[in-house]
Amino acid sequence: MRHLNPFYVNGKAVVPELVLAVRMLAIYLLLTGEFPFNGNQGGGRFYPLIELLGQIGTDAQFNLGVRLLFLSGIGMLLFSRFVRLGSLFVGVAFVTGLLSCQICISVAHLFTGCVFLCTALSNRVTGTDLIRFQLAVLYLGADLNKVFDPDWWDGASMETLLVTKHQITSYMKAASVFPKGLLSQMMGIGVIVLQISIAILLLRRASVIYAMFLALLLHLPMVLLMQMTFGPFLFALVTAYGSLLTWPRRLVCDSRLHSSVLVKWLIRLGSNEQMSPCTGNTRESPIRWLRTGVHYMAHPAMLLSMTVLTAAMVRYGKLIPLTLLVVAAYWLYAWPQRKRAIQAPLPAGL
Repeated sequence: MRHLNPFYVNGKAVVPELVLAVRMLAIYLLLTGEFPFNGNQGGGRFYPLIELLGQIGTDAQFNLGVRLLFLSGIGMLLFSRFVRLGSLFVGVAFVTGLLSCQICISVAHLFTGCVFLCTALSNRVTGTDLIRFQLAVLYLGADLNKVFDPDWWDGASMETLLVTKHQITSYMKAASVFPKGLLSQMMGIGVIVLQISIAILLLRRASVIYAMFLALLLHLPMVLLMQMTFGPFLFALVTAYGSLLTWPRRLVCDSRLHSSVLVKWLIRLGSNEQMSPCTGNTRESPIRWLRTGVHYMAHPAMLLSMTVLTAAMVRYGKLIPLTLLVVAAYWLYAWPQRKRAIQAPLPAGL
């Protein structure tokens, strides 16, 4: 089963960081039931530029075909070494489903599909750069849309979003302290500044960690205020950013700090000889388990556990613990890498 491990994808396949990212995203999509639209909204398929797609079978048959394409891609991603082909299938299913829906405008699903498509187009030469540039385009496009919209400069858009549409009580109380519309105006301009700053920082690998920090400031308050993850967008964003981090070549056990029992189980769950066992017996304690979990966060089994936990929190609306988990993961794992972010992810020997 060695070929199922993302760290042993050979040939011209994508780098391990992207393999892990799309596999985690695939598992999340299955656990949360996030599927492409499949033309089920807006009165059936609608392909004004590709009429052939609107003539293949009935709507139900076509939608079934897209769903099978999606599930086949997920299967390839999780249970074979055909990661690029599986990513292509999932990405095409998302884009096809989105385009077929007349009333759907979903940046969340389009971005998710693009993560898979960029992975399908990546190799060991491009590394994770396509994902990084996709993120830059995401923020640049969103920012240009706001720059030319006066409602974002005078605060009308934020007022409509947080007061009229979602009626956020805490925000309305905070806004009442300021002159009418001032807080909404400051937040609207702040969003514009944050998005262009993130796009600029993403252009250089050395500043990716700082782009991630600004992304936390931009997205997490909106998640908490509106109690929404915007479909698969939040998790797709986290996995996309995560693929840009520098991953450790080897995970070394320190018997003075770590739990030998937990390390032993992690070694059994892994098959890439990435981990070294603990030497000697150690006294087990909750603090050792917590310290081991944090130190071995990059282990596939730990990442899988965090994916399942995230899906459960999203499904049951526990967004405050989810926000704390994201902030903790960034602070403990991503922020310490700010001096090493200039290094490109190493495709072998992880």
